[in-house]
Formats: sequence, C-alpha cells, structure tokens
Amino acid sequence: MKKAAILIDAGFFMQRVHATHRKHFAEHELTAQCIMKVIWSMVLSHLNGKRQSQERREPLELYRIYFYDCPPLDIQTRLPLPEPGNKTPGRKNFKLEKSYILRTELHEELRKTRKTALRLGNLVDNKRWQLTTFSLDALMKGTKKWDELTNDDFYYDIKQKQVDIKLGMDITTLAYEKLVDVIVLVAGDSDFVPAAKHARIKGIDFILDPLRQNVTPSLSEHIDGVQSYSLISGLADALHVEPDPAPDWWEARKKGKPRGKNNSGKRRYGNTQAESAKKHQRNKR
Repeated sequence: MKKAAILIDAGFFMQRVHATHRKHFAEHELTAQCIMKVIWSMVLSHLNGKRQSQERREPLELYRIYFYDCPPLDIQTRLPLPEPGNKTPGRKNFKLEKSYILRTELHEELRKTRKTALRLGNLVDNKRWQLTTFSLDALMKGTKKWDELTNDDFYYDIKQKQVDIKLGMDITTLAYEKLVDVIVLVAGDSDFVPAAKHARIKGIDFILDPLRQNVTPSLSEHIDGVQSYSLISGLADALHVEPDPAPDWWEARKKGKPRGKNNSGKRRYGNTQAESAKKHQRNKR
C-alpha cells in the first residue's frame, strides 16, 4: 500500500475554519476537540477519497500528519485608542483571548495524537497596531470618518517566521528519502512551489488541497492534482448540527446523493466523512 504524508499550513487552515464557522455555525462553540475531528476527517478523506476525475484510487496508508504553526501571541500591550469616557487607551492581554486558549489547547491535542508532528515556527512582534484592510478601504472611500474608528478597526501586527522553511525542508526530506509516495498539502499560496517541483522530480505524487478556494493556473502547473475538502461538511459532522445558512448542495448531501463508486463498483451513499472517522476511532481501540 502506498504511503501518504498530509502537510497542513495551520495559518491558512485555521483561517478557513474560522471563516466557515462564523458563516455557517456561529451559534455553536468551536473547541480544540472539534477541530481535531475536522483534521482527522480531512485526513481520512484524502486517504480514502477520489480525485477530480471521480475515479476511485487505491486507499493510502498514513505516514504522518505535519501541522505547521506558531505559538499564539502571549503579550500584554496598550490598545490603539481609548475607550469612550477614558483619556488613555486600556491594556489588552492576549493570553485571555479565546483565540489564544483555543490555539494552545489545539497544540496540546496535536502533541498527544499518534502519527502527528507539530512543527512550530516563531512569531515576530512588530510592536504596532495596523488598520484592517476593510477599515482602511472605508476611510479611503469616505464611508467611515477618522473620528469613527474604534479598537475593532485595528489588528496587532505580527509575522510568522520559519514556518515555510520547516514545511519546505520536510517536503524535501520526504521526497529524497523516499519515505512516502504521495504528499497532500493543505495550503492556499504558492510559497511551496520550489519544494513541490523537487518532490515531483523524485516521483512524488503531489496533491494540493485549497479547501475549496480557487487555484491559479500558474499554481496548477506545479502540482499533480487538486483534491479539495469541504469544511462545511467536516464542521457539521464534528458539531453534530446542520449549517445555517446551508449551501445549495446541502439538501442533495442529506438525501444520500451518489458520491462515486467503491472498489466493488457500487455507488457510495451517506456521510462518508463521518463514517470514515468512526471507523478510524474503532481501529484505534
């Protein structure tokens, strides 16, 4: 059986998870355990899934999951603007933020999970607040005035370091040491292209999962295929609820629309992501 490594750019992955959660599951709490269920569902969909041609391929054996991230920001700093009625800006403790707690708990879950490698880079603190793109556009268009700005119009400026380097080194090692036959990269930019080129030269089948985001033609030429996972389905399975609002295709999914053929030539019906996750949990026991 061929082996596959699943490489996840956490910055991109978590951004897509939060965006999907806000849009379709805002009434339900997002926990580290829930995100772990989504990760395993995504991994299993790649190990057992279909290509864009809809043709079934042989199942893959998991070599390892690589999760590339940085420790969450843990500083205290002054806010950019004073609250109404105050003359000086208040202080913000990032350790008390839900995002800090969620990321910390997720990292702990990953460290405890078998066949999972947590690759942590570093955060560079630029020690400044920046206007969000949305707020800056509003100011330039005149739809917002300077005296209408609040602290919600700013974000704290930090940059990730060494994450792309670690990802590129792992791709190179996996390819040159012939540790796997397939690499699935969950990412949304072209920073990995040089490493992907080398991996393909060594005979690696390089698959990109952009999580239903568009892939540019210039990016497509450097990969062997696109296999995109549905975060809406994954979060619905993990939270045991239906998306609200539901996408157009949701009703067809509920009715058990055919999802391709299995090895026996028969159609597959139902919630394959949830079924695969349950099967994996039984095998672990």
